[in-house]
Amino acid sequence: MRLVLHPALASSVFLLYSLIGSTKGFATFKWPDHQLAFVDRVLYEASRFGSLTPDCRSRTNTTVAAQWIRIAYHDMSTHDVTDGSGGLDASILFELNRPQNIGRGMRDSLNDINFFTSPYVGLADMIAMGAVLAVESCGGPIIPYRAGRIDAKVAGPATVPEPQQDLPTHIELFRRQGFNQAEMIALVACGHTLGGVRRDDFPEIVYASEFADFDGTLSKFDNTVVTEYLDDTTTNPLIKSANVTTQSDLRIFSSDQNVTMQSIASPEKFSQTCGTLFERMINTVPKEVKLTEPVDPIENKVWGVSLIPQNGSYALRVNLRRLSANPSRTVTLFWKEHHTQGSGSLCPPAGCVVNSTAPSSADVSSLGKSIGLKGFVNYRFNTEVPLSTSISRFWFSVDENDGSGPKIVDNGGSEYTEILHADFPPAVKLVVGVRTSDIDSSDTFKLSIESYLPGTSDFIPIIQTVDLQQDTQNPPADGYTFFTGIIKPGVTAIHINAVFGGKTFRQYIDENDYFYV
Repeated sequence: MRLVLHPALASSVFLLYSLIGSTKGFATFKWPDHQLAFVDRVLYEASRFGSLTPDCRSRTNTTVAAQWIRIAYHDMSTHDVTDGSGGLDASILFELNRPQNIGRGMRDSLNDINFFTSPYVGLADMIAMGAVLAVESCGGPIIPYRAGRIDAKVAGPATVPEPQQDLPTHIELFRRQGFNQAEMIALVACGHTLGGVRRDDFPEIVYASEFADFDGTLSKFDNTVVTEYLDDTTTNPLIKSANVTTQSDLRIFSSDQNVTMQSIASPEKFSQTCGTLFERMINTVPKEVKLTEPVDPIENKVWGVSLIPQNGSYALRVNLRRLSANPSRTVTLFWKEHHTQGSGSLCPPAGCVVNSTAPSSADVSSLGKSIGLKGFVNYRFNTEVPLSTSISRFWFSVDENDGSGPKIVDNGGSEYTEILHADFPPAVKLVVGVRTSDIDSSDTFKLSIESYLPGTSDFIPIIQTVDLQQDTQNPPADGYTFFTGIIKPGVTAIHINAVFGGKTFRQYIDENDYFYV
């Protein structure tokens, strides 16, 4: 397996990398936006991450969803509305030994979430996405998701409310987080519609069983936690515990004479209120963090682009994912060369044409179905490109064949400027090919890789930089010289860094372009 960084296109690589930074704060997708592409995949495609909590999946007497919601709230609760510090920033990593964060569910949740992080979507963003998917998987409201959280490097203050604390303390802790008394009552009710209390974690609260549920519908996001409280049929251990000191839900729910609980007693009002409060919860971030606009499914998603030297030419592969199927639809790829040949342009003025293979379907996530997606359709393109011309850009024409005429899909007017890569390496040896015929022999040339490995026991990712050396096992071929280096097993993403002619260029390669997370 050989990865390729083509110096003739290095300026294009640099340009597109700079565009990624400029799109922050906007959810409009402009390829290649690794952040939004990753979020789209996790939220809307049938992904491995989403498969961890299908249909409100149970785990150790509770549900995965309840655990994911709990860790999101606990992580957010370090926020101080007065100075804008703290919030949902993954500082929970450094706070696990605090009594307020007791419970196996915290580490279980981090083990669930951590593997799916990337250089562009960190643990804080994944915790927030976990909460969105958790609520929906149990029948709760659809929560808009915004990306861009930044992972903290140190612990935040110990400000998670605890059951033994009195009401004034709870009111003050929620005020600090940005929630008034009525919002505190509703947020606790929303958080306790799933899950319960484990005896091993809180033996002073739960005596008679291993686990005590908050309400009678453990695996359903609904208003039962409210109605059972109001009609006094609840078995919520934070209301009915024999230990009066830990009856925190009772103190909170009754603190305004049940006005708030009565106002959210209907299924519709409960769902609406919880959706609003949970959206605020996951968007509570340090003041210096700027989140994107809500991320909707990408209408035209380009992925799996590769240009590989093979048998005297380039093998070009491109995929275009559309949001819906249409058996009558025709999708065509157009491309233009980077170098013209001596006799003139290889491609006609309209561009060289590549027809797609038969379209293939792809499943959507539970969240995707909830917002009305029926199924994705993928169009795949394969063609050969001469080594002498290479390729500078490509775009698509999409014709629904319904009389409306073809529409051009061109990356918002800037077209798709080709970035070179191949399938992500499953092994620890990485080989990168460079078209050395385009490099001045007097230029200093250096090639390195920066690899990303999700954290293991401490959940902190490992980032390693390795200088590449010329590969003696792969002799030069097709105008390329090959370089190699060793990366750690389990690496999920790399940046290739090339320095020549006094300039530095970077290219990102993510395994998730090929294997859904």
